[in-house]
Amino acid sequence: KFPPFPERTDLDIAAAIVPAREVGGDLYDYYIRDGKLIFGIGDVSGKGIPASLVMAMTRSIFRSASSHDDSPGSIVKSMNDNMSESNQSNMFVTFFCGVLDLGNGHLRYCNAGHNPPMILTDEISKLPVNSNIPLGVIMGFDFVEQEVVLNNDDALFLYTDGITEAENEFHDQFGEARVDADLHGRKSAQEHLDNIKKKARHFVGDA
Repeated sequence: KFPPFPERTDLDIAAAIVPAREVGGDLYDYYIRDGKLIFGIGDVSGKGIPASLVMAMTRSIFRSASSHDDSPGSIVKSMNDNMSESNQSNMFVTFFCGVLDLGNGHLRYCNAGHNPPMILTDEISKLPVNSNIPLGVIMGFDFVEQEVVLNNDDALFLYTDGITEAENEFHDQFGEARVDADLHGRKSAQEHLDNIKKKARHFVGDA
């Protein structure tokens, strides 16, 4: 349901999941607690029903871990330990977690083997991230937390490799260069999202 926080004028969010099949393993989640936007995006290894089940579990664990903690590094570590302990399917999840202070633009984040978000300021660049490892691989791993300050009108574009690895009939991939090119220009969150989806659909065609 968008816009998700219609009473707020300091935040603009749009999001979508477009599965390659009937169901997929991508996930995102976000909510506001104590003046902070807590958000995450992830991609489960594999496809179909098994991946969708792990996806649902990951989102539930994210909600639980972040309900009492606003440190992305701690949240991700807790998620990883939980998932590593009960990983009978041997599936892993790449994940990016962020906590944005809506009062001052201070963003703390932790990456777990996921695609680095694009940061849209007057220029477009990748958010500097330590790769760390995906969730569910090694219990007890110490994830590195990072931080940056976002200014008014800055934006983050978070995505999974479903967009960059989308193939056309010649097996060419959409790629990061096209994503970068399509993010230029100041737009609302929904306009950015609609533009990327339109360009990707046109590129993939009937494949």
